[in-house]
Amino acid sequence: MRIGILSSGAVTPGCIGVESLDSPWPQKLVVSGSGKHSYNASLVDQSLPEITRWGKEPRLRRASPIAYYMTEAASQALSAVPDINLSRTGVIASFFLGCLVYSVRFYKQMTTEGRRFASPILFPETVFNSPVSHLVSTLGTSGPVYSQVGDKSCWANSLRTAECWMRRGNVDNVLLIGAEEFDPYQLDAFHSAGWMRGNGLVPGEGAGAILLTSKPSDQSVILAGLSDGYCYSSKSEALAAGVECLAAHPRESKVMPTATGWVQQVESKVVGDRMLSGISHPFCEASTASAVWDTIRAAKLINQGLTQELIVPYWGLSQQFGAARLTAPSFTS
Repeated sequence: MRIGILSSGAVTPGCIGVESLDSPWPQKLVVSGSGKHSYNASLVDQSLPEITRWGKEPRLRRASPIAYYMTEAASQALSAVPDINLSRTGVIASFFLGCLVYSVRFYKQMTTEGRRFASPILFPETVFNSPVSHLVSTLGTSGPVYSQVGDKSCWANSLRTAECWMRRGNVDNVLLIGAEEFDPYQLDAFHSAGWMRGNGLVPGEGAGAILLTSKPSDQSVILAGLSDGYCYSSKSEALAAGVECLAAHPRESKVMPTATGWVQQVESKVVGDRMLSGISHPFCEASTASAVWDTIRAAKLINQGLTQELIVPYWGLSQQFGAARLTAPSFTS
């Protein structure tokens, strides 16, 4: 079975749509939750009409911003294929921090005002499955729905799950979404983890979506290979995990630069001369959202005829690595 990409969508700090993946994004100075440090972060403009329009949907009126980002990106991908059978379309979402804004607000109420005053209205929106539930209800899909949680490499696990669903015949198409939202408190966490120290890491937020199909057209970029689950527990183990992850793909295949922060050193050592030249690193780190953006960027390079195949690594900052190999529809290895 050949699995291909039908369409895609994106909400980025730059603007709305996959076109925003081609140019640098604005950065906004934000102050961390403790007030001790300040950092650059790339944030979505929540006043954009493409975002605010989802606030009119009954299911989304009290939803966290991540639900708006996800629904907009997914809507773009689905609207590009208007005749798709939504009853045979599954949905998989991958998260790292997930519904961060309402989680911080809910637990702040508990710790500052007492458990009696923690809003029961906020609590449902702290659950990872909540934005996915809102999305499928709003867009009308009725296939299987699944959420996966991990670092950036979780996106590779979601691709694997989608592949399994289609090979088993459970669905014909799978809408995959990666999304993250920003709260200043995450800067403290990233700082404590050592991710913000002298490596130029710029946290970001947004969402991306791709629609995979088991019946690709002659123009569909093909998902030709996957490697996932290459774990590490220390930075010293990360190099070996990266080598093993990329060894699952052809040695002659070019690799797209996707690493941010401290993992750029790992990527440089692991990839070496296999790196695709003339391609810049991502403008920010939005975890699973960035992984989708990287996948869309790679598919665009293939569609533009700049390469026939490309490996897209998903360098997780906290626990594991994964990668996908994309090829042109006519490519034969």
